[in-house]
Amino acid sequence: MSAHAALGVVKSGVATLKGTGVRINCISPGQIDVGVSLKDFDMRGMNSQLPPSSLQSAETQRQVIGLERAGLPTEVARVAGFLASGFSSYVTGANLVVDGGASVMNPLTVPI
Repeated sequence: MSAHAALGVVKSGVATLKGTGVRINCISPGQIDVGVSLKDFDMRGMNSQLPPSSLQSAETQRQVIGLERAGLPTEVARVAGFLASGFSSYVTGANLVVDGGASVMNPLTVPI
């Protein structure tokens, strides 16, 4: 599913689930370091906007990410935990961007 499709499901889901008490939200992670080396991976035919974090130099990450590093899976998991908790009881229809500020540094790389 593309990012825009996921956001569309969230937006239409709010109206569909109105009155049921069910909340629907979306998490849009940025570059997350999952610990997999892609150094010898064949990237031909891939048209992603930014390469995976493991293929970026530290200097590139400092330039394009506000926090100057790739995120960690646990940092995205904490956002998911927040959405699953009672602390987010009035949050629905939201797109939480967890990208370390990369969308602010490069606004054309984030789904709207």
